[in-house]
Amino acid sequence: MPGSEQPAQPAGSFTIGEWSVNPSLNRLSRGEETVQLELKMMEVLVYLAGKAGELVTKRELIDSVWQVEVISDGTLTRAVALLRKALGDDARNPRFIETIPKRGYRLLAPVGHSEKPRPVPPTAASRFMVEAPDSDIPLFEGENLIGRDPEAAIRIDIGGVSRRHARIVIDGADVTIEDLDSKNGTYLRGRRIQQPKRLAHGDEIRIGHKVARFRFVIAD
Repeated sequence: MPGSEQPAQPAGSFTIGEWSVNPSLNRLSRGEETVQLELKMMEVLVYLAGKAGELVTKRELIDSVWQVEVISDGTLTRAVALLRKALGDDARNPRFIETIPKRGYRLLAPVGHSEKPRPVPPTAASRFMVEAPDSDIPLFEGENLIGRDPEAAIRIDIGGVSRRHARIVIDGADVTIEDLDSKNGTYLRGRRIQQPKRLAHGDEIRIGHKVARFRFVIAD
C-alpha cells in the first residue's frame, strides 16, 4: 500500500524490446505501428519496467497501480492479457511478460531509454488558468494533465495524488475536467466527479478530498 518502497520507474519515454513506450500518451509504437493502451495497462507496464527482470508480485502491482486493498484477480489478469496482446506476446512462450505461477509477473525484454526525445510541438496558450494558493498556472489548448507525472501541466508531487490523477481538456471555448480513475478522486464544486464535467469561471477544483485546491479562471 502507499508508503511501500517503489521501483525506480523509467523517466519519460523509454523502450521495451523493439517497442517505444510513451507513458504520458498511453501509447506504444514500433515503426509505423501505434497501439493505444488503457491507463491502468500503461501503469502496469511502467511498474514492470521499473523492475525489469525481477519478479513483481500481484500484491505489488495492485498496491501501486490500483492502490486499493481488494480487487478481483480478473482485473489484474485482464490488464496483463491486454498488454500481451498489444505487445504481440504469447503467454505460453513469452518474450515480454512472463507469468510466475501463483506469484506474479516478470518483464523479460530489455528496457532502455529512447535515443532522442521527440520535440514537443508548440501548444497554443488559452485564456484559461487555475489559481493555486501560491501561483497562477496557465492552461493550454488540448490536454492539461494533473498529477505526479513529471510531464503534468499541473504537477502535484505529494501523497494522495495519482501519477495521472485528472485532466483539463480545452477545445476552443469548451473546457472540461475529467478524473482519470484516481484513488482519492477529483472534486468539482464540492462533489466527486464520475465523468467529464464542464468548467465555469470561479469553479473550485479539489484533487483528493483535502489534498490540493484550485480555482478555475477565465482571463479577461
